[in-house]
Amino acid sequence: MQGPLFAAFVRRLVPSFLGLVAGLVVLVGLLFARPAFAADPAIESAAKALQKKAVEEDFLNLDYTAAIKKLQSAIQKCDGDKCTSNTKGSLYRDLGAMQVLNGNEGDGRLSFGQALGLDASLELDPAYKNAQLQAVWEDVKKKGPPAGAGGGGGAAGGGPPPAGDFTHSPPSEGLKATPLAIYAEYPGGETLARVIAKYKGAQMGDWKAVELQKMGDTGWGGLVPCKDVTVGAMQYYIQGFNAQNDPVATSGSRNKPFSVPIKESIAGAPPTLPGQEPPKQCSITQTAECPPDFPGCNAKKGVGEDCDKDAQCQSNSCVGGKCAEKKSGGEECQSDDECTSGSCSGGQCTEAKKGEGEECESGDECDSGSCKEGKCSGGGKREPKLWIGLQVGLDFYLLPGAQDVCKLNTAGTAPLSSGNPYSCLDSSGNAFPGNNGSLNQNIQTGHSDQVQGGFGHGPLTLSLSVDYALNPNILLGVRGGYELLTAPSGAAFAPIHAEARFTYLIGHDAIHQKLAPMVFVAGGIGEFDANVPVNVFVCPPGSGGNCTNPQQGGENAWVTAGPAFGAIGGGVRMSLAKRIAATAALKAQGAFGGTAGFLFGVVPELGIQYGF
Repeated sequence: MQGPLFAAFVRRLVPSFLGLVAGLVVLVGLLFARPAFAADPAIESAAKALQKKAVEEDFLNLDYTAAIKKLQSAIQKCDGDKCTSNTKGSLYRDLGAMQVLNGNEGDGRLSFGQALGLDASLELDPAYKNAQLQAVWEDVKKKGPPAGAGGGGGAAGGGPPPAGDFTHSPPSEGLKATPLAIYAEYPGGETLARVIAKYKGAQMGDWKAVELQKMGDTGWGGLVPCKDVTVGAMQYYIQGFNAQNDPVATSGSRNKPFSVPIKESIAGAPPTLPGQEPPKQCSITQTAECPPDFPGCNAKKGVGEDCDKDAQCQSNSCVGGKCAEKKSGGEECQSDDECTSGSCSGGQCTEAKKGEGEECESGDECDSGSCKEGKCSGGGKREPKLWIGLQVGLDFYLLPGAQDVCKLNTAGTAPLSSGNPYSCLDSSGNAFPGNNGSLNQNIQTGHSDQVQGGFGHGPLTLSLSVDYALNPNILLGVRGGYELLTAPSGAAFAPIHAEARFTYLIGHDAIHQKLAPMVFVAGGIGEFDANVPVNVFVCPPGSGGNCTNPQQGGENAWVTAGPAFGAIGGGVRMSLAKRIAATAALKAQGAFGGTAGFLFGVVPELGIQYGF
């Protein structure tokens, strides 16, 4: 297809190909465009990142406690209207599933109830769904949320409040971030030395205890600290101890606790202890603990102020009777509150969380919980899925050795030697010896026009690539382009390249990493040929190729294959900027057809991509 006919073919093909690619770009963009949130996109993205880690990592490792902690943290991020109802509902749903799997069906039922209250259309995630979870989920859907997930106090599993040795009625509701008053009377005959209430809020993984103080002859009262009073169900039970610290009186239990729904807002005043003013709602800078004389929550102290314990300080660190600075990365800690970064892991403060645009290796380093392309992302922005690029590749083929590659048989219709894959062209691109039977007969054989074998270069291919990222590791793509340095005539196909490719990026969240190894498989059609210069010795006319002083000339011996090919390869993908990546790869390919029948080659490739 050389000459005017092929030029016309290319002029028609290229605009059509580019139009096809442009249409594909628009179509994929329309298909995968995502609607905007009504809630805070950054917070919603961070919450979903924690949810994903809980389900896809902790659950698969059977670490339900870690999964519960991440989901509770995600719910806390979504406090108020910072996330959509669907997202908050799915977080409570997953939390309930992990609680049931961890052996706490009571908490799981409460979380399921809260999930369905936020979004009644939710179903269990197939990633962890099983018969046990489905049965609990369907039971909650059928009976409605248990007490504590919606309105009304009582037992965590529904029904009347637990009976016991104390006379106690739980509050009907509580206010978020406000100390929750618990008051009970003990009419029994035992002498109580102390009374405690063991409680667990909606965002808590374990039970805590608060001391109830003696009030009057038979009364005992205390306040659950405001930091633990979060939206959801507050569960608790009461225990009384004698002077020997033996438990002698109880009301409720871990399996059948009292439950109070904690809400964003309530109609009247918060629950109050007898003879006390209603407790005030705490701000985030106020103390995590309330004093024994129940005035509410005191303000935390700043650095340098006198303190008796860590909880009195804004930094949650009391050293030598003075509030100290928060601890930096690597210093010993017992809780997240002690650390500047807000994260205590393995008994040491982690490094401070990084802001949007700062370099990172994982989402755990970022305050948004999202690390994309080696930098912290603010979240909420659609990540590039469609990658358009340009590629250049140079083929190298393993060429077979052969003798007398230019000389034809007596009829001039085929190579002299059977199995010879080569055909010769002169410097002008014309067939040699062509139809010149006399010239063909006078080509000397035996040491003339030989190919030693080895690698020789083939076409230089310039192509446009389009890849769609199914996930951070898998890309599906096509490539199409034009080939240079091809055979002037006799090729098995036109000098164009069309390829479908499957690429796998190696590593966690690989497409967002600075450097990611990759492997791929490909197949398609194209022109595959290469040439080797050979010396041809021609004897004088009438000699029949037998002479002592032949004339020497240089020709090009071409071998062709195709049009079909298959390939495998590997390389690296490097993120240069948020939406720009470069690739370097080596492809091993086999071309089928043509004079060679099969031609093996390797192709070094370089590419640049832009993400949409």
